Amino acid sequence: MTEHLTFLDFFSGVGGFRKGFELCGMVCKGHCEIDKFADRSYRAIHDIQEDEWYGEDITKTEPTDLPRVNLWAGGFPCQDISVSGRQRGLAGKRSSLFFEIIRLLKGTPAEDRPEWLVLENVKNLLSVNRGWDFATVLNSLAEIGYHIEYGLLNSRFHGVPQNRERIYLVAYRHFRADGGRKIFPVDAGDGKTLIQLIGGTQGKRVYDPAGISCTLMSEGGGFGGRTGMYFIDLCKGNPKLTENARCIKARYDSGIGNRSGDNSGVLCMGADCPDRTDETALIQLKRSDPKIREQDYTKCLIAGYNKIGVSNRGESSGVFYGCRAVLTPDRENKRQNGRRFKECGEPAFCLNTQDKHGVYLCACDSCEHALKIKNATAAGYAEAKCGDSINLAFPDSNTRRGRVGKGCAQTLDTSCNQGVPLGCGRIRKLTPRECWRLQGFSDDMFDKAAAVNSDAQLYKQAGNGVTIPVVYAVGKRIVEIQEELNKEAIKI
Repeated sequence: MTEHLTFLDFFSGVGGFRKGFELCGMVCKGHCEIDKFADRSYRAIHDIQEDEWYGEDITKTEPTDLPRVNLWAGGFPCQDISVSGRQRGLAGKRSSLFFEIIRLLKGTPAEDRPEWLVLENVKNLLSVNRGWDFATVLNSLAEIGYHIEYGLLNSRFHGVPQNRERIYLVAYRHFRADGGRKIFPVDAGDGKTLIQLIGGTQGKRVYDPAGISCTLMSEGGGFGGRTGMYFIDLCKGNPKLTENARCIKARYDSGIGNRSGDNSGVLCMGADCPDRTDETALIQLKRSDPKIREQDYTKCLIAGYNKIGVSNRGESSGVFYGCRAVLTPDRENKRQNGRRFKECGEPAFCLNTQDKHGVYLCACDSCEHALKIKNATAAGYAEAKCGDSINLAFPDSNTRRGRVGKGCAQTLDTSCNQGVPLGCGRIRKLTPRECWRLQGFSDDMFDKAAAVNSDAQLYKQAGNGVTIPVVYAVGKRIVEIQEELNKEAIKI
């Protein structure tokens, strides 16, 4: 029976490396993480054994503290390397922690050093400081006796709809490992979006199982699902329906505020919202004085009512439009004097005792409407439709490009400032659950982390993490090569 590879998880975050390698059959023997919130999620998600090693601060860890394992893994900090930062490179305070890995390797006896080393960082590692920092990384590992391979891997080609390019370095010190055996390129999918085979309203569409899904939306699936999520200016005593969302702040997760226009909320059109069941709200419409009511049911509808803002408090309730009203929805062909369909945003037809009333949800691929997003191109904008993602950072910038991701999310960062277009030209920010899904984490793993951390921390942890399917692809190739080496060693 082949012995399982063992590994240590440095700069572990919430354990993306751990989960990916465990799916390959490897066994984790310890982890190192200084962020107490990330470590809190890590311990909630993973099955931590009593004999596992744990290091809080890598700068205070000594080589003699580490257990003997086959592989070290870690995504060392990218803040000083990323194009979003000042690009100090390995001279920066945080990204220079790479040299702590080198220190620990040099302080470990040669026979006890790991056979494998897997490191991850942003794409800009290849070019920061004109490429000299990347040369330093390669040279530092080569001096200790490691052979190095590296590849630029994109998460969108590994089963998740996120455009996330990351450098993976795999170093190994087997004297037979470079005999035609290569880690890269690793197996990847085609990354195409889901193909709709049969159109129609929500709940009737049929998709081809090949490829990956379109960007996650707010609508509930199937018949009876929520029609959408709609923006509200959250201000105590004076809530308003807003045509556009307010600026979404990084790591922002407060509720109703005191300052008008400071933030927006979304109204979940159902009482069974999986993430925030206790925050479903109703807007009670009273002329010049609407109120936010924290309840999951509307007031009674009154006969002949088709306006908003009546005088009597609680006499009516508002519904935020995101669909089109239709008469006699159960009959496709019906002769009718006047219109059967209203436009988006128009009030419903007058209720009576004879006609059947319904709503028409337009299929995303046949919808003629697109949201124009400011973009530094000749046209001045890029069009976003359902299934696309929108980068919400610096919305008034005249130099930002590539704001719209066609059929996939843009690269997640610690603020997760991305949204998806909704009906009638609205944008909704991705939820923490969706961000974790885009990194390959299961809902069960997210729920465990959400139980011990705030949404602000969950956003940060998703942006700092590695994509589990990508780690799995790399780990699977390492296991295959290691098994080949073990078989050769038995023959010798």
